[in-house]
Amino acid sequence: MHARHLAGGLFILGFDGTAVDAALAETIARWRPAGLILFRRNIGTPAEVARLCRDLRRLYPADDPPLISVDQEGGRVARLRAPFTELPAARVLGRLYRRTGSLELVHKAAAITAAELTAVGINFNYAPVLDVDSNPANPIIGDRAFGGTPELVSAVAGAVIDTYQRHGLLACGKHFPGHGDTDTDSHLALPVVRRDRESLEDIELPPFRDANAAGVAAMMTAHVLYPALDPDWPATLSRPILTGLLREELGFEGLIVTDNMEMRGVWGRWPATELTRRAVDAGCDLFIGGGGGLDGRHPQTDIQFALMEALAAQIAAGEVPIAPVEASLARIRRIKASVLRAQPDIDPTRVAERIGTAEHQAVAAALREAATAA
Repeated sequence: MHARHLAGGLFILGFDGTAVDAALAETIARWRPAGLILFRRNIGTPAEVARLCRDLRRLYPADDPPLISVDQEGGRVARLRAPFTELPAARVLGRLYRRTGSLELVHKAAAITAAELTAVGINFNYAPVLDVDSNPANPIIGDRAFGGTPELVSAVAGAVIDTYQRHGLLACGKHFPGHGDTDTDSHLALPVVRRDRESLEDIELPPFRDANAAGVAAMMTAHVLYPALDPDWPATLSRPILTGLLREELGFEGLIVTDNMEMRGVWGRWPATELTRRAVDAGCDLFIGGGGGLDGRHPQTDIQFALMEALAAQIAAGEVPIAPVEASLARIRRIKASVLRAQPDIDPTRVAERIGTAEHQAVAAALREAATAA
């Protein structure tokens, strides 16, 4: 396989626009990326999203569909807005479970997300958040977490993971090994979690252990430094954290996915060649690019292409061994096959019937009422 295709096969690419154009088709043919990520700039009507996903899928072999991914956590992190069903932040689900001891509405909310995403052709969601909301000064997690104890986070996240994947939607737990105790936004800088190893084991790691036991398809890395685990490199670039802890100690066999590589926790701190070499050596299977200013509203940047070019050159020169690259490609194919069962072709003219239905809106209303009661 060409070094360019080996490198591209480890990337989830962002792009501009709400339709496949010649430039995007050429990029996919040139690089053969594992898949694409949708941001707000890519989202139109449900029919337009469905048409986009259908046309992306048609650029790939039928037996190796693209990962078409999105951040659809609920609350403030949701790329798909009305007429898609708008669900509350994770904290609401956590409070509901803490108050009632029931996961019924959690399962229903996750089923809605899975149903509406897969209806338009999205098959990979960067959720649930497995971080424990343990630091009130945290500027980026907060209500994105299910709660402030690992037990609560594990219980609710487990229900979400199970429901997503039973409905053909790949789940991705994030941000390993825990972003909850930071006071810095990794979009803007490199946060540091100064807990000792015992504290990490007690608070940050249990939801990730439990998500692994629940069969979560993927884990997303944190662009965060954990001196107790690795004094030199953030988790995304750390072999002791990703291979030593996640793969070997926790026994995780799913996909290790980077957080967006445009974030200032990594990009601009090290050259592209250092980022790609260290991330592959650390154990990353997939790089996420294409943040477009990270909020998904701005035009695409060239960062993801700089990273792919760097990795392709390193593979061709033997500076990045081919064995871990091929192992990641095999893992990606295996995970796709395990969850993404035969998917029917998408009919954009019928998709609106499955979006924002009365049943879905009734669940959303029940959750809003529960949030008020909480």
